[in-house]
Amino acid sequence: MATKPLVGICLPNKGNFFAYVFIKLNLRLQGAYCVRLRPSKNNVKLKRLDGLILSGGSDINPVLYGANKDAHNTPLDKKRDAFELEMIDKAYKDRIPILGICRGAQLINIYFDGTLYPTILDLDEYIIHKNSIFPIKIAFIKKISKLFSITNKKEIVVNSIHNQAINKVGKKLKVSACHDKIIESIEKEDYPFLLGVQWHPEYLIYLKDHRLIFKKFIYFCKKYKKTT
Repeated sequence: MATKPLVGICLPNKGNFFAYVFIKLNLRLQGAYCVRLRPSKNNVKLKRLDGLILSGGSDINPVLYGANKDAHNTPLDKKRDAFELEMIDKAYKDRIPILGICRGAQLINIYFDGTLYPTILDLDEYIIHKNSIFPIKIAFIKKISKLFSITNKKEIVVNSIHNQAINKVGKKLKVSACHDKIIESIEKEDYPFLLGVQWHPEYLIYLKDHRLIFKKFIYFCKKYKKTT
């Protein structure tokens, strides 16, 4: 019997317990194991992994994308930023499937030389932005995209738990979904699976569209495992 793929979940040194539990549950439903990857507690070799997930969390250091160092308005985790950028770099060079969630999508964008709005109000000071773990808005999916091929839908209901947003899209990345002025999803075409979503699909496990994202991610993790 083939062994199940192993996915590394990037987390801060402390916290993100519920995010980890829900991501782990989604992965288990799709037939995968997982391991936690933390900046100061990581002893997992990347070559053991068949997939990488960058979970949500604190704002990203604005210095990393050329903004003023004081542009943010929430606490930062610079050690986590550095650790996860290194993990993206190693995974990308090995063509390991990568899924970025919220902060993770933003960090993927930065890795490819993209930028962020330090706060949503920097995007538009009059924007109405609500936060909830429950689906509260619609993301419009571009038909020519991997995200559309996963959901087979032009619209998807999503939740919203973020303070920052993607500004300039990184090199060789494409936008695959938007809500109003906010970029909700980015992806890379010439790569087995590299997807970043601004929302938190792990908390929407009761909705098929979001389970399909994890299903497709694990499908490519299994394919990667067979080649290594």
